[in-house]
Amino acid sequence: MRSFDDLEITLDLDAVQRSADHVRDMLVDLRRRFDLAPFEYTKRVRIAPLEISHSHPTLTLNTWVRDELGLLSTYLHEQMHWYLTWYSHAHPLRWRDVFQALHDRYPKVPPDAAPDEASIYLHLVVNWLEIEATAQFMDRDRVAEHARALPFYRWIYRTVIEDWTPLADLYNDRGLHPLRPATDMSADELRKAALATEAPV
Repeated sequence: MRSFDDLEITLDLDAVQRSADHVRDMLVDLRRRFDLAPFEYTKRVRIAPLEISHSHPTLTLNTWVRDELGLLSTYLHEQMHWYLTWYSHAHPLRWRDVFQALHDRYPKVPPDAAPDEASIYLHLVVNWLEIEATAQFMDRDRVAEHARALPFYRWIYRTVIEDWTPLADLYNDRGLHPLRPATDMSADELRKAALATEAPV
């Protein structure tokens, strides 16, 4: 029987570690330069180079971003998921009303705009809030240009940018915006933000 024990395999993860260190250092620098605390509904961050960025249970960033605008917008995008989880559980009737209003405004959505229809309507809120939050720290036109160029959520980003004012009116009317700052939330409210998913609609 042939033996394969003569093969020596080395795992070199230096490049992966360097990319993770780079993202960590960029985030630390952004937090040093900008007051992100009002938008930080969680301060537990995980960097997983090969994963898709996601919000729960731990805010997870990947290393696909190459600049500070990309990192800031991604970080705030995931924080907005935490904010909406809190909002949906704190104001379930208003949350259902937001979803109904979005359904009424966009009765037909592209099936490939997000993983499923619920995610499409959810991200019409998340992505609007992401751009609004990121634009507090960087030029709004540059933020919008960055969002339009992303290879995912294309219809959603285009829609929130083109329909910015009517969506702002909707979110303001339902108390979604202006944001309730994380710095004003109690420990119990932040526990609601940490729940696994938004309230049902």
